[in-house]
Amino acid sequence: MHLIERYLAREVLRPVLSVLAFLLVVVLVFYASQLLARAAAESLPLGTVMTMAVLRLMLYLDVLVPASVLLGVVIGLGRLQAGHEIEAMAAGGAGRQRILFGLAYWVLIVALIVACLSLLFRPWAYSTLYALERDLAAELDLSRIEPGRFQVGDQQWLIYAESASNGGLDQVLVHQRQPGFQGVLRAERLEQAVAQEDRMRLIFTGNVQSYRIVPGGEDDLIGHFDRFEVEFETRPPPRREQLRRAMSTTELLAHDSPIERAELQWRLLSPLSVIALALLGMAMSRINPRQGQSARVLGASLAGTLYFSVLGVLMNWLEQASLPALPGLFVLPMSLMLILGARFLLFQRGPGSVL
Repeated sequence: MHLIERYLAREVLRPVLSVLAFLLVVVLVFYASQLLARAAAESLPLGTVMTMAVLRLMLYLDVLVPASVLLGVVIGLGRLQAGHEIEAMAAGGAGRQRILFGLAYWVLIVALIVACLSLLFRPWAYSTLYALERDLAAELDLSRIEPGRFQVGDQQWLIYAESASNGGLDQVLVHQRQPGFQGVLRAERLEQAVAQEDRMRLIFTGNVQSYRIVPGGEDDLIGHFDRFEVEFETRPPPRREQLRRAMSTTELLAHDSPIERAELQWRLLSPLSVIALALLGMAMSRINPRQGQSARVLGASLAGTLYFSVLGVLMNWLEQASLPALPGLFVLPMSLMLILGARFLLFQRGPGSVL
């Protein structure tokens, strides 16, 4: 690679990486704060919580990388044009095609990386993340219950205990909430045991009092037992949206339903978004003497926000079968690339700025 191409790559990739690092830190802080608050409230393992935060962060790369390319190209090329370095390159023999091809080389490499993340890493990360979330939601570990505090055992149980001993809880009050049912159990002792795979048994002993809360003003049902056992599933079945996101790309190709088709097109769309937004960044990096760098960055930020907002709307339409499968989600990046490609061809044939 020649000197000019290396210089262009350095000056453009540097702001791209800086913007990407900033966005990654913002997203990581957001998810880490949410998950750490949940970990403190539910006494969740810190290592698992941080793994979930990193996975959620990495899943945003197919959006953050194209957005970073847009902003980085605008910042990098804008600085070069403000310093008249692009014109100096052109005067030294580096024509429009050489400059454009030098930028396109690195854009295609970034698009290839995003394609690998979207097609290969995305389903694996979602599968791992959902497995961790199901384990945390299903885990009713009495050893994590702190005596003297109401704590959430999982999504269905609220537990209070006066003390803990020998792997169980003493003087417990348990509130259970399920669709169509609410109940309260009071007992002197609570222990847990594994009934079978994906099933858990709670064993209440010692003056067990059972209250079923009946809505509508009816009398509550009351029962008294020496021993009372509750068995339930520990792993809730995955939702369909979770299944499609965790499917491999080859599995999605075998499905023809709108939901799976939308997921497949999103994965295929990510590298196209890198190319489309890079072209948009080249177009928006042109210097207006009355505007500074901040105006271009603000305009690029708004353009990127609008691009992904429109993609989100198209995604919903495609999932609801309100948008034809072809062109589907591809209508936005392909239209943008056609318009910007025609613009560059017009500039290529006539006089004017290099970009």
